[in-house]
Amino acid sequence: MIGNKSGKVLDTKVLSTNCKSCQTWKGKEGSIAYAEWKEGHLAKCGINHNGNAGSMEAAGMVDIFSRSLEKHKVRYVNYVGDGDTRSYKAVSNSKPYGPYMPITKLECVGHVQKRMGYQLKKKKQELKGVALGDGKKISGKNRLTDVVINTLSVYYGNAIREHRSSVDEMRRGIWAIWYHKSSSDDNPLHHFCPSGPNSWCPYNRALHEGTVANYRNKNNIPSAIMDAIKPVFKNLVKTELLARCVGGHTQNNESLNSKIWKLCPKTGFAGHKIVQIA
Repeated sequence: MIGNKSGKVLDTKVLSTNCKSCQTWKGKEGSIAYAEWKEGHLAKCGINHNGNAGSMEAAGMVDIFSRSLEKHKVRYVNYVGDGDTRSYKAVSNSKPYGPYMPITKLECVGHVQKRMGYQLKKKKQELKGVALGDGKKISGKNRLTDVVINTLSVYYGNAIREHRSSVDEMRRGIWAIWYHKSSSDDNPLHHFCPSGPNSWCPYNRALHEGTVANYRNKNNIPSAIMDAIKPVFKNLVKTELLARCVGGHTQNNESLNSKIWKLCPKTGFAGHKIVQIA
């Protein structure tokens, strides 16, 4: 559990379904020596999670939420997480602060940004081999390449971050991407793009400077492709999704993970106690 504003680690929980000592004694059940070992081992066994590996994070988060008042005298009422909702659902259902204090799920903008890339790749796969409105396929040179998909994903994430205080402004910024990339010299579609001399849109900058007559559109994506991927944009501007992005929160624990794995490399097995020490 990391504080969103401070970046400080507030609490940790290490769970394990393995114990080296238990593995060593496996197959020796029924012997006197095993009974003596088990009696002394139970209190220090490294296994503290009996579910499957997929349920570990949820179980750990429930424990961390349940002891926040005792440990820090605070309630964690906003939960910034990735797209996997299992942990949030487990915490929400546990009602750590009683039935009248719900925990709000906020989205990590970084993970929401990845949805654009995932859904565009999925759409590209769905339309593989299909002739689009211009008679050409979705793949190929100057079409929906991986570079274009990555670019649109980054623009989508930036639109959310730049307008983090307003769902309406987020939506406008996201649609500005679609219309800007759909534009051509014959059909400029820059009405959603920001205006003025500092606009990221070169067309609107040229409009402000009075040089729009000499402007030539660059790096536009064929309108047939933009029409094909428009449903993806419609799906990713829904109010219920963008409302959870207000604030522009990011879940990033990679810095902490790298510190831990330097002390306790993932290349070899380590039990509960060793990971806890690390």
